[in-house]
Amino acid sequence: MVKILPQSGVIEGNIHYLPLRVYFEDTDAGGVVYHSNYIGYMERGRTEFLRMAGINQSDMFKMEHADDRLFMVKKCEVEFFKPAVIDDEVVVRTKIIKLGGASVIFKQDILKNDEILVEGLVVIVAVNQQRKASRITGELREILDRFFIGS
Repeated sequence: MVKILPQSGVIEGNIHYLPLRVYFEDTDAGGVVYHSNYIGYMERGRTEFLRMAGINQSDMFKMEHADDRLFMVKKCEVEFFKPAVIDDEVVVRTKIIKLGGASVIFKQDILKNDEILVEGLVVIVAVNQQRKASRITGELREILDRFFIGS
């Protein structure tokens, strides 16, 4: 039996690139990607970036220890320039541009043939078991520091 692994993209120079294809289910009646689906594409990009960096969010979700953290989206800004359409091959480009005490700001672009279709800024915050903002420390901080490139 052939083992097929999910496509996780690639990290080059601290920037993550996730290739995606636009499917019929992603589009509206005109074959154009529905606006909220771009946010889903960005979520996939961040998740795969963190996974490849060594941060498994499903493990974080278990929150088994008092000092465990979970990431939650605090803010999302999206600017649309050109639409993607059915069967397009796009790439989600993700980089960490700011690290705060409890927050991480990701700059994410969705590109087609190196042209930016959509730009996004996503602020995530680390929270504790009570869902209150909590400083990012330890190994989690070390990993994020390694991938921080600034704006």
